[in-house]
Amino acid sequence: MEIRKHFEYNPILDLTVAQIGINKWNWTSIENEDEVLAKEIMKKNKFDVLPITESDGKTNKYYSTRTWGDYNQLNLNKIEKTKTIYYRTSLADLIQKFNEEEEHYFFLANNKDVLGLVSFVNLNCFAVYNYLFQIIADIEQSVAVKLKEHINEDEIIKSFSESQDSHLLNIISEFQNSRKHNVDSNIFEHMYLQTIGITINKFLNHLPKNLKSLNKFSKKFSPEGTYGEVRNKVMHPVRPILSDRTSIGKINELLSDYHIIKETLNIKP
Repeated sequence: MEIRKHFEYNPILDLTVAQIGINKWNWTSIENEDEVLAKEIMKKNKFDVLPITESDGKTNKYYSTRTWGDYNQLNLNKIEKTKTIYYRTSLADLIQKFNEEEEHYFFLANNKDVLGLVSFVNLNCFAVYNYLFQIIADIEQSVAVKLKEHINEDEIIKSFSESQDSHLLNIISEFQNSRKHNVDSNIFEHMYLQTIGITINKFLNHLPKNLKSLNKFSKKFSPEGTYGEVRNKVMHPVRPILSDRTSIGKINELLSDYHIIKETLNIKP
């Protein structure tokens, strides 16, 4: 059994704030209430929050900018309960909290101590990019598999071939080219995120009643749709993916839809 487990792949889509935030053992902090020093450190490092670590190692206060990105005026704050979240909170719940509340940072805590800090800037880490990529990939693959169960391949090929949509015509061209080279593939293997949204809409009448609700998400699969926009950002990790409330809102929408889509796909007709 010890050897066998190395041949098994069981991915779990799970990411917590502790894994993406900065912990108190690694963060930059100051030991005293020194506003001059705080301004210097925060301006140099572009910090909007600077914890104050007391002699006993605990953190109860911090400096923050009054205006995000302006280091000329600071506030000295006590860490209130409303400014903290449990350090094992999921990324999805953090995104939802950021989306619903006028905050761009939270301290991470257990039932007695402050253990770290998470802010907008931490959301641009590799772990978040990787997590979102898995979400997008799972939506693309799982929906395609379900469509394949209910839609005849020949009908899709006919419909795409007669379309004026250059995207669909390119899909057909790629598919036909693979057949010429004796590659054993089906039309679904040549689909992109965008194609899946189009297919849902075009062949809605072919789907059983419980899957028809997928059509309300079909426009979001397009390059201009929520899923398409997130996918494009995820594929270019040197660019910030989460930087303001608009981008936070789009990620929140994706993660919320993801759970609904997965629940829909698991309902048997």
